[in-house]
Amino acid sequence: MRKIGIILLFICQGLLAQNTKGLTGIPDSSFANYSAWKSALQSVPSLRLAEYTSGTVPKAKSIVYKQIGSRKLVLDIYSPQDSKPRKTLLFFHGGGWRTGHRSQHAALAQALAAKGYRVFLAEYRLSTESLYPAAMQDAQSALSYLYQYAAKLHVDSKQIFVAGYSAGGQMAALLGAVQDENLFGKGQKIKGVIDLDGILAYIHPESGEGDDRVRTSAATAYFGYAKMENPALWNQASALHHVSKQDPPVLFINSGNARMHAGRDDFRQKMTNYGILTDVYTHESSPHTFLLFTQWFDKTVQLVDQFMQQITVAKDGTGDVRTIQEAINKSGNNQTIYIKNGLYQEKVFIDSLRHDLRFIGQSRAGVVLKFTQARDIWRCSNPDDYGAGVLNIKGHDLSFENLTVINDYGLLTKQDVTIPCLNEAGKTTQSTVQKYALPRESGEKDGEKIVRVDGHQFAVRTMPGATRLRFEHCTFRSGGGDTMSPWDVNAGMYYLNDCEVEGGVDLYCPRGYALAENCTFICHNMSAAIWHDGSGEEGAKSVLKNCRFVGDSGYKLGRYHREAQLFLFNCTFDKNMADAPIYQSGDRKLVWGHRVYYANCHREGGDFTWHQNNTNYKSEDINFVWVFGDKWK
Repeated sequence: MRKIGIILLFICQGLLAQNTKGLTGIPDSSFANYSAWKSALQSVPSLRLAEYTSGTVPKAKSIVYKQIGSRKLVLDIYSPQDSKPRKTLLFFHGGGWRTGHRSQHAALAQALAAKGYRVFLAEYRLSTESLYPAAMQDAQSALSYLYQYAAKLHVDSKQIFVAGYSAGGQMAALLGAVQDENLFGKGQKIKGVIDLDGILAYIHPESGEGDDRVRTSAATAYFGYAKMENPALWNQASALHHVSKQDPPVLFINSGNARMHAGRDDFRQKMTNYGILTDVYTHESSPHTFLLFTQWFDKTVQLVDQFMQQITVAKDGTGDVRTIQEAINKSGNNQTIYIKNGLYQEKVFIDSLRHDLRFIGQSRAGVVLKFTQARDIWRCSNPDDYGAGVLNIKGHDLSFENLTVINDYGLLTKQDVTIPCLNEAGKTTQSTVQKYALPRESGEKDGEKIVRVDGHQFAVRTMPGATRLRFEHCTFRSGGGDTMSPWDVNAGMYYLNDCEVEGGVDLYCPRGYALAENCTFICHNMSAAIWHDGSGEEGAKSVLKNCRFVGDSGYKLGRYHREAQLFLFNCTFDKNMADAPIYQSGDRKLVWGHRVYYANCHREGGDFTWHQNNTNYKSEDINFVWVFGDKWK
């Protein structure tokens, strides 16, 4: 029996011998920018190959970083001409591990070098020359070379990022995931990884790798084994199987080709569990070769730049700074600010010179920005509302993800108070469209202000000029009114997705153009949950799609004081909502009339007649462009 077992073992080993038929010893050059362009033209005739033309960047300098026998492996360097240690990007080309060339990404390297980075485009052995793990050993060698000669190359060794496209993206992600394992040579610390359409797992329900029915797949040729012949090796080469708490942050820039995202979401979940930043941007409807074309080039450069400028906020001192405001003060524009879980008891200001910033929390419930501020108290000492909220915004083109923002004044205070107020309150003050006077309370005396426990309490207050703001997977809470107040009636554009807003009267009150999708609104007031001011122009609108409303018994859905336009699609209301349609508050004469529209909105326990369908638009018609047109590009 033992003899038979030994014989079977040798037979199996013979069957599992690595297939070397694809080894020619010659690099395959079939995948090039021109061939990729010709192929993509069939579906997108307007495509043009990307070129960097915005400024002068020195031509590439080539150096040999590794030699195997007579084979020399080269790095092409694109860099500012100075001796300052700079942030550095090591980039690996794509081509299915068997073809492609580093020079395909010269335009990207030039654009990033013009922004002040040192960029190294790496050559590595292809599967026609040597099978896995040769390419990964070369990638590790290239990284080690940058560390070894950092001073000579003017590289900041604490700021080395790795990136790659397609097969190169897979390699970059794997290199980042094994930096603590020495799997392909001595691991080196990596600041961050940018994966452009590279898979995270070869064997995965989302993966298309290993289909050898028509011809030998790229992955099979890379490993020299079919998927089921050596699954352990295929898994070894998958970044998904190496995630650990030592891993660097990762940015995914993806095409519209879903199979190139294989393992990404599982990878991100593992990283999130360790508190490590991952971010995703998808060029919708783009081909896998998106990186090579002008249509997606500039945005890709911006995303890479933004990610490489990232700052990490951590209360425990494990990040770059300890407070969110410090991160804002330290950052430039076009940066990512990653906020680790913690309670941040601070008021945050983003001034008018700041733009293209991304604020990403580790987790929605774990990152809590909290401050105690009544608007009335602030305004008794200050000329306007900049500072009356917890998150105060004058900047534009900003995004916020996975955050909770709480103004807890009304949650902590038990009763109304009267304070000295020598500013606006108690007086007749002119109110303009963009600057609103404080409301006067019954019984107020000149020089005093009655601060109501349920008065205005902004979790978010934006000022004129703050536009193109995104809020996704966020919670906003206050104990009073106007919790979420994006206020620019002339140019305001705001997008909310999967957010929860809780508070009193007018808890969600945008001015200008707004789209809220998949949001929950929790109302603790009998006057109104939502509000809109669209008086800046006739087309301004507040659109709510797939949103849910809950609240205290008898709460009313909404109101408006000025010209407004509201659309509600596929919204649901709990049984506590009053039988009271969205209404005009006050007696102002309106030119454009009552413009409130419903489609497929329903109430638990039975519908009211006033929210029956009254528009021909359907939910499927409503998207970003329908709301904002070409105002938000």
